[in-house]
Amino acid sequence: MLKSERLKTILQVINTQKFVTVDELAQALKVSDMTIRRDLNELDKLGKISRIHGGAQLISDQIRNEKSYQQKREIHSKEKLEIAKRACNLIHENDSIYVGPGTTLELMVANLKTKHLRIVTNSLPVFEAARNNLNDYELIMVGGSYRRISGAFLGTLANNELKTMSFSVGFVGANGIKNTSITTANLEEGQTESIGLDRSQSKFVVVDYSKLNHSDFHQFYDLRNVDGLITNHEVGSDVEKHYSQFTTVYK
Repeated sequence: MLKSERLKTILQVINTQKFVTVDELAQALKVSDMTIRRDLNELDKLGKISRIHGGAQLISDQIRNEKSYQQKREIHSKEKLEIAKRACNLIHENDSIYVGPGTTLELMVANLKTKHLRIVTNSLPVFEAARNNLNDYELIMVGGSYRRISGAFLGTLANNELKTMSFSVGFVGANGIKNTSITTANLEEGQTESIGLDRSQSKFVVVDYSKLNHSDFHQFYDLRNVDGLITNHEVGSDVEKHYSQFTTVYK
C-alpha cells in the first residue's frame, strides 16, 4: 500500500471510530508500529488528527476550540469561586482526596480550610494551588504524559499510579454534562479522571451552570454513578429538577 493510501485509510478509520490505537492500525494495515507512529505524527502536524499516547483520536469542533486552563480562569470566575467553596464543605479532616484538572478545582484546593488532608492530583495547576494553600497538606503529584492545554498528566503512567490508590472523596470537572453524560474534550484526560473517580468512595463532578445541557467530544463517566453534581445557584429550577433524577444536585 502506498503511503498516500495508508494515510487516507488511517483518516477513514479515525473518522469512523473516533479513536484508534497504534497496534490496531498496524495489524489492519500490515505494517510496523514504527510506520504507524510516523504516519500519525505526520497527520497530527497537518492538523488532521489529535495524536495521543498509544494512538490517535478524531479532532472534533470542540477540541479545535478548546480553551487553555489560563483562558478558562477568566470565564465565570465569580460562579466558579462560589462552587469551589461549596465543594470544600464536602471534605473532612484526614480525608484522602483525588482532584482532577479544572479551574474550579484549582479554586477549591486554594480555599480549603481543612487542616489535615492528603491531596492526590494529576493536574499541575491544582498541585500548585494546593502547594500555595497555607495548610501543610500531604501532596502527591501523579506523573505521566503532559497535556499542555489543560496542565494535566495523562496516559499509562498516570493511570497505573491511580489504580494503586484509594480515596475518601474524588472531584472532577467537565467540559459539559448532558443528561447522564459527563464529557470532556480529550479521551485520555477522561480515562484518567474516570479512574480517579472509580478509586473514590464518594464521587463528585464540579461544574458551573454554563456546562449543563452541553456535551463535548468524549463521555468519560455516567452522572448516575456519582454522588453529587456541584454547581451554582443560578441554575434554573427546571434544570435542577432534570439533573436531580440522576444524582444529588448541590447549588
